[in-house]
Amino acid sequence: MYVKEVFSIWRLLKGIWVGVLAVTSYAAFVFYLYQYENWHFLVFPISIISIVGTALSLLLGFRTNSAYDRWWEARRLWGAIVNDSRSLVRQSIAFIKTDPLEKKEIIDNIAHLQIAWCYALCNSLRQETVLVDANLHLEPEELDFVSKHQNIPNAIILLLEKRITSAYDKGYITPILFQSLDNTLARLTDSMGGCERIKNTIFPTQYSFYVHLTIFIFTLILPMGLIDSIGRIAIPITFVISFLFFYVEGISYVMQSPFEGNHNDIPMRSLSRTIEINLLQTIEADLIPDKILPKDGYVM
Repeated sequence: MYVKEVFSIWRLLKGIWVGVLAVTSYAAFVFYLYQYENWHFLVFPISIISIVGTALSLLLGFRTNSAYDRWWEARRLWGAIVNDSRSLVRQSIAFIKTDPLEKKEIIDNIAHLQIAWCYALCNSLRQETVLVDANLHLEPEELDFVSKHQNIPNAIILLLEKRITSAYDKGYITPILFQSLDNTLARLTDSMGGCERIKNTIFPTQYSFYVHLTIFIFTLILPMGLIDSIGRIAIPITFVISFLFFYVEGISYVMQSPFEGNHNDIPMRSLSRTIEINLLQTIEADLIPDKILPKDGYVM
């Protein structure tokens, strides 16, 4: 996620500069034909351009809002994951009643499984090697168990459920408190499902194509509507207007996929490390990793 307060010009142009440069060159070519080749038939009514521009603005506004809704929902889901991860370990400490050594063994295992789940979910959503970092918190038999599953985060949730159920069957947790722990696991499962839904549901391609087509038509007729009234000034004006439309469309394109590992991605790895630090400190572990700091103005 981008954490700088000031954007660089290169960062603004990266990804859209080819299109902006092509449109500006096209505007210069239209001006040359109009001014020096006397192709005055190229003049286009400015009123029609205004209508197309208004329609394009509405389309981009709707697309940007829809993309932001997906990004914000993803951020809320990971905020819930942070809270429920803390709650799971806190509840385990408060609810499990047995001798201190066995209680610590159970709670430590739950904490490490939850940390592994967070890293596994992060890697799974970014389509990276799922067990990177997660394997550091799994016992060999647990690692062997989850490796056999297609959905590894779901397998880790299953291990958590088995661990808590085992404590309940031994009488370490009362029925009502067991239900509370199970509800926390259910919320974590819901958050995982919500993230997977966003990841696997693509933004409607027909709508994206229509927006791109409208931008193409608008930038095609824009210099034709400006050259007759402002002459060569139409070239920089076309550059500025096309840059704005291309950039807004680029923002919406990036934000509609919040789990792709780009600079506007949800900082899942950083959030997972925060959860790891919090949970390890809660169980009073000896080794606590450092917080992930921003690099070049970004945190992943």
